[in-house]
Amino acid sequence: MSSIINQLGLNTRVPYHFLFYSLTFGGTAFYSYIVSPVLFKELTRDEFSNVQSKIFPRYFKYQILSPLLLAAITPFKYCPFTLGTLAVTTLSGLINLWYLEPKCHAIKEERVKLTAIGREKKDNGEPTDEMQALTTSFGRWHGLSMLVNNLSVLSLAVYGLTVAKGLTFIKY
Repeated sequence: MSSIINQLGLNTRVPYHFLFYSLTFGGTAFYSYIVSPVLFKELTRDEFSNVQSKIFPRYFKYQILSPLLLAAITPFKYCPFTLGTLAVTTLSGLINLWYLEPKCHAIKEERVKLTAIGREKKDNGEPTDEMQALTTSFGRWHGLSMLVNNLSVLSLAVYGLTVAKGLTFIKY
């Protein structure tokens, strides 16, 4: 029995590494491409913004820490390429958490202030120039944040494919 366990690698970090990788990649991809778009369609703008403002700091922290944990619990010998893919994921989380998310949040707060004082729309119902400028700015910063997030998901996928390619399978 112990030889089967040894052959399957269950007495090593392999299963834990793969379980955590699955959680990391699956959770990141699921939230980015399924949950977030559904929330956007189903909630009002304010509700969606409130939910995202609660989730994103945690999401980006996870994006920073999970590749570090993957590197720490790896049972494999890393090459610079696989370490690089994990570094891209961590860097993406850092950029989003400390730079892009605060920028987007500040712009949203400015839009809320304009709305609170009634300066979001002209008399004809169109957005004021100030509101339009904030909306355009938010779109740019948010688009950049989405691009950085997609880079993170892609780098995790490349990491998983690279590690999987290096596996050898046991023949019984």
